Amino acid sequence: MERLEITLVLRTPIIPGGGYLTLDALLGSLLFERSGNVEAAHDAIPLANTDGLFHASAAVIEPCPSRRVSFVANLRADHALDPDLLPKKKSGELYRKIGRTRRQDFGAVMNGYRAFDAPQVTWYAEGCGEAVERLLEEARFIGKRRASGFGEVARLSVRPGDYDGILGPFGDPLRPVPVAMFRGDAGALKVDAAWRPAYWLPENRAVCYAPEPVA
Repeated sequence: MERLEITLVLRTPIIPGGGYLTLDALLGSLLFERSGNVEAAHDAIPLANTDGLFHASAAVIEPCPSRRVSFVANLRADHALDPDLLPKKKSGELYRKIGRTRRQDFGAVMNGYRAFDAPQVTWYAEGCGEAVERLLEEARFIGKRRASGFGEVARLSVRPGDYDGILGPFGDPLRPVPVAMFRGDAGALKVDAAWRPAYWLPENRAVCYAPEPVA
């Protein structure tokens, strides 16, 4: 395993979708497209992994112009449903049993996003550079609304990096890390966030040290 700095140069604006767009999530989605098996895809991610925590940073997007965009889309219970949108009990606890066979249980909603005119997106990670590069060569688009032309990839760079994908130069979190697993700056931001795949599952959320979300 080696420390890596991965950069995707973009042709079109990117919509991160309101989360962290971690490298392991991107690689896992590319592997899932091959196999159609969620667990197999996650097991095959070519990155270092400590107790379920991948050594893979959130996407780093340098400050750039952005704008609001909106789309109508159907919610999908299996993997596109944001836990924040799930119905809650009076106690505030999420209902864990939701219908997965009828999309009309969820319906169409207007989704608002922020599109960034970013020239590139960068990640830091620890893993097999050759395997990561081979996988990312399959990435034609990244982020949300790929079918609408957002996040088109122009070229890829994988080179030796300085960070392990978990901690930055000052002990700052480069990705969501559960409090009990964090070994960095205890004064960093703490949020409720998903910290491992599958990121859409409520049980994979915890109080984490984390960087500011992309948007």
